[in-house]
Amino acid sequence: MASQKGRCNCGSVTVSLRSSPAEAAACHCLNCRRTGGACSVNYLVDESEADVDDKQGQLKEYRDSDTKSGNTVTRSFCQTCGSAVVTKSLKFPGKLFLKASLFDKVAPVKREVYTEDRIDWEI
Repeated sequence: MASQKGRCNCGSVTVSLRSSPAEAAACHCLNCRRTGGACSVNYLVDESEADVDDKQGQLKEYRDSDTKSGNTVTRSFCQTCGSAVVTKSLKFPGKLFLKASLFDKVAPVKREVYTEDRIDWEI
């Protein structure tokens, strides 16, 4: 598979994936929704498959311990533009939850979690 490059909104933080993920997952938990919208669409990747480049030192971390799962996660975001970038969880060692919105092309969402918190809407 081809590599994929993404960035935060201002371009201070870039992400390179060695291969393009085949699918994405949508998290509907309240905490993920609060970080950026109706849900958070993520790629779950091995740390060895991704390079998060923060040459300007703009990534800020927030330890989120008030989660529905009860697991503390570390959420990283660009402190210049506010873009959510990556989440790490001790429950998933060696893995990164990268925000799919960093990339121009996003793989289809094939899994959803915390759907009981999903926002209902009509279009």
